[in-house]
Amino acid sequence: MQIDNESERRLLRALVAEDDPGIRRLIAGMLELDGWEVREAVDGEDAIALAEGWKPDALVMDVMMPKVDGITATERIREQPGNDDCVVIVVSAEPAAEARARAIGSDDFVAKPFDPDDLSARTRAALRWRSGQAV
Repeated sequence: MQIDNESERRLLRALVAEDDPGIRRLIAGMLELDGWEVREAVDGEDAIALAEGWKPDALVMDVMMPKVDGITATERIREQPGNDDCVVIVVSAEPAAEARARAIGSDDFVAKPFDPDDLSARTRAALRWRSGQAV
């Protein structure tokens, strides 16, 4: 998946933050197959560090993670220069997490267990809606 405009042409970037290695790899692999450049974070603290300077187009963020939870990590990432408008898809098995995700302005919420194709489609749709362009 590429972003095209007059000033740059590059693969879209997704940062996947999930403490469960199997789920993290599933999400990252699905996005890579869909054409994304992907970085993986093992917890919220790792996600904050990886996002700084890399400027992901999308975050796929678990809520319950060690060190820093996904909601706090998302808020901190959006405070970083250039990361204030990245798309955020929150993924969680905790039903109460949806209200928290919406409160911080996430673009979508996906309940675990999830269909990988559905998550991919929701990520693309949120990016299209946010950017106003065909992706």
